[in-house]
Amino acid sequence: MNYFIANLAAHIAVITVFAALACIFANRNRKNKTKHVVTYFLPAVFAIVAIVLGVRYAGPKLFDIDSVINEKYFSYSGTVSDVSPLKNYFEIDGEHYYMNPLRNSIEVGDEVRIKFTPYAKYVVEVNELSDEISEAVSEAEEIN
Repeated sequence: MNYFIANLAAHIAVITVFAALACIFANRNRKNKTKHVVTYFLPAVFAIVAIVLGVRYAGPKLFDIDSVINEKYFSYSGTVSDVSPLKNYFEIDGEHYYMNPLRNSIEVGDEVRIKFTPYAKYVVEVNELSDEISEAVSEAEEIN
């Protein structure tokens, strides 16, 4: 979960920087200190970037804070169809799931069961189905 929290903090910091830049350049426009025509549009550009980053990245993570605190996750099983080059997300049935790239050890074609947060689709736990089946068989053999 440290990666989830650090990622959320980083996105909020970047959004704050873009919002501050929008305010600074809007204030320069208001005081008629802008010298180039292109810079008149910078406040709008920075504000749009901040809004897009907030809606796309920080917003879903903020909605998932409750799920993370209460450990209420969704579960899904499927075959991995794509893994990003940076290994920070993978795809199952056309849906992207994000995770800590330092612990990502899955490959394309692996059958996995994942636990993830509902909005940001941040993966908390990944289990390969072949490992689960072999564990279940070994537990059944121990019982008999």
